Amino acid sequence: MKIAVLGLGAMGSRMARRLLATGEHDLTVWNRTAEATRALVEAGATSTSTPAAAAQQRDLVISMLRDDDAGRSVWLAPDIGALAAIAPGTVAVDCSTVTPAFAAELAGRCAQRGVDFLDAPVLGSRPQADAGTLIFLVGGQPAVAHRVEPVLRQIGAAVHYMGPAGTGSQMKLLVNSLFAVQIAAVAELLGALHDTDLHAARAIEVLAATPVASPAVATAATAMLGHTFPAAFPIELVAKDLQYAAADAASRLCTVPLTHAAAGTYEQAIGQGHGQDNITGVVQLFRTTAAG
Repeated sequence: MKIAVLGLGAMGSRMARRLLATGEHDLTVWNRTAEATRALVEAGATSTSTPAAAAQQRDLVISMLRDDDAGRSVWLAPDIGALAAIAPGTVAVDCSTVTPAFAAELAGRCAQRGVDFLDAPVLGSRPQADAGTLIFLVGGQPAVAHRVEPVLRQIGAAVHYMGPAGTGSQMKLLVNSLFAVQIAAVAELLGALHDTDLHAARAIEVLAATPVASPAVATAATAMLGHTFPAAFPIELVAKDLQYAAADAASRLCTVPLTHAAAGTYEQAIGQGHGQDNITGVVQLFRTTAAG
């Protein structure tokens, strides 16, 4: 299959590498900074100077971008955006974490050009991308999802169809919001152990053995005790996703006070210089010196 991958950050580059490794695809890649394309070109991909050039004469165009603004620029920019050159009948798949509103907008613009669109954000981070165990949350037409599922399964371990365009993005924001709220709560609780006789490591050990803690939360809580926070899900992106989730809820007159509270916590962490730290770095806001 002729495939283009737009956006070669931590996730996009790994997804592209897995597609190349199959030996089944003619792969074209684009990134805002050309340096990021070098390793993939050496592995057999073709690099282009614009998203439009990458999207020409492709069967499938996949994007993995930072946010709505990046998606709008890469897909919709006049002359150089992917939709300026993409052919009718192509399938466009946006794997970025964006607002459902932007996913629906992009679906509409694709439809105007006769292009089939899926929003298919992923669950998982760099280790899962390397291992091919990402989970896709797909919104769009079922028949289109079925057409590209074999390719998605070369990148991920599961493909979950959620509903019309935008529902994949909505589900991704729900998952990320739940995770972020849980992590902030655990960080706060660890801080609350300051100057008590309960040792934090023992508390986490027991918490992890209870049905209250999810495996993800137990792993994150243990990582907090290490006081190092290499970014897998940077705090600045956590805050962005919570803002998106809150805005989506507000657009439907839903109230999400916990989402707002968590967003404020992560924004405070950014203000203290922790934006590039992993989500677990939010623990640095709380008193943990005696909780290690």
